[in-house]
Amino acid sequence: MFDLNRSPVTREHVLRLLPIMGLRPEQEEQLLALPYPVDFSVAAAAFEAVGVDLDTLMDRMGSSP
Repeated sequence: MFDLNRSPVTREHVLRLLPIMGLRPEQEEQLLALPYPVDFSVAAAAFEAVGVDLDTLMDRMGSSP
């Protein structure tokens, strides 16, 4: 079984997601300020902090729960 919690997320991953997330510039800056690469759980928490829930994030990343 593929475990997303062990998958690193790069700045490039996040940059590809930003256009489809519809975030405000300050929310994008908050996400891009992370020390990449980060664990999926860290990225998920950061997206949740700017109002993007985990289901939406996983869907936009092309994964399923």
